[in-house]
Amino acid sequence: MHFRSKTAFAVAVASLAAVPGVASAATKSVDMGTPLSAQKAIQKAGSDANAFFPSSISVHVGDKVKFVPTGFHTVELLGKGAKPTPLLSPNGQLTAEKDAAGADFWFNGQPQIGFTPSLLAGLYGKSVSYNGSKTIQSGLPLANKPKPFTVTMKKAGTFTYLCTVHTGMKGTIKVVAKSKPVPSAKADAKRVAAQAAAAIKVAKGLAATKPPANTVSVGGAGAGGVESYSFFPSSLTVAAGTTVTFTMAKASYEVHTATTGPGDPEKDPKSYLGALAASVNSPAFDSAAIYPSDVPGAPAALTTTSHGNGFWNSGALDSASATAQLPSSNAVTFAAPGTYQFYCMIHPFMHGTVTVK
Repeated sequence: MHFRSKTAFAVAVASLAAVPGVASAATKSVDMGTPLSAQKAIQKAGSDANAFFPSSISVHVGDKVKFVPTGFHTVELLGKGAKPTPLLSPNGQLTAEKDAAGADFWFNGQPQIGFTPSLLAGLYGKSVSYNGSKTIQSGLPLANKPKPFTVTMKKAGTFTYLCTVHTGMKGTIKVVAKSKPVPSAKADAKRVAAQAAAAIKVAKGLAATKPPANTVSVGGAGAGGVESYSFFPSSLTVAAGTTVTFTMAKASYEVHTATTGPGDPEKDPKSYLGALAASVNSPAFDSAAIYPSDVPGAPAALTTTSHGNGFWNSGALDSASATAQLPSSNAVTFAAPGTYQFYCMIHPFMHGTVTVK
C-alpha cells in the first residue's frame, strides 16, 4: 500500500489509537485452529492446538466475523434450545465384516458409522447472518483449500460457538451496541500472538508426558487445547504375558486409536492398516478402523497371528465427557514375543512400538 504522506498517516494512526473502539474494523477474523504464523513452531514440537484464535472476540451489532480454516475444525453457533451436531452417526448396519482369517468380527450387527451427513455440506466461501435463533454449522472443511466464511452478527449478546470435531474446543463472540467500544484489530492481534506463544510453550512441555508402568498414553494434552500427536512412551519393552493399557490423555479433545497389524499406513497406504486409515477420510468408515477388534471386556490375547495377520485395535478412544459412548482406554495382553508397531487410524503419522520378550 502506498501513502502520499507518511506524516499524515502517522497522525491518523495516533488519533485512532487514542480512542479505543473507534478503530474497530467492520470485519474481524478468527482462525479455526493454530494460526499459520505459529504452525511451524508448534508442529516442530509434534503438536497442534485445538483452539480458536482468539478464543474470544468482541464486535458491534451488524459487524462481521470471518472464520478462517487453518486446521480440521468446524464452527457451530447453536440456535435457541438446539444441541450440538454429532460428528459421527449410524448410516446402516454391519452384516458381514470378516478378519484376515475369514472369521466374523464381533461387531457384525452393530451400526455402520460415518460422518453425520449434514456436516458434508459446508458454508465455506459463503456469508450468513446469525441472531441466536437458528443454528449455523460450518460443516467439515473437506476441500483441499477451504475458503473462509463470514457471519454477520445481528443481535447483541454473548454467543458461544463450538467445534464439532473436537469436543471441548470453543470460543465466544461478544456483540455490543454500536455506541460501546470494542478492542481494536491491533489489540486482537496481540491477544492472538499471546495465545499462540502460550500454546507453543505448552506443546514443548508435553514431550515430558510420562504415564504409569505398562501404560501407553495415546497422545498428550495440555492447557488451551494443545495436543501432542505421539505415543508416550514411543517405545516400550515388556515380557510376554504383560497386559498394557492404551489410554487417552485426560485433557485431550481428540479421538485416537491404538492399532497394530500389517503395514505402515503412512508409507504403504495399500497395506491392511493403510486401507483402514484411508477409510476414515471417507463418508463411511471401515468399521475395523473404528470398533475395537475384540469384544469389549477382558483384555484380548495378542500374538503375531491374531485375526489371521496380527491385528488388534483399541477402537476409537475419547476422553471427552460429551462423547461418553466412546471409552477412554483399552487394554491388551501381549501373549507372544515379537515387535508390534502401533499407529492411530485417525492420525496415521502417530507411531509407537511395543517389543515383547
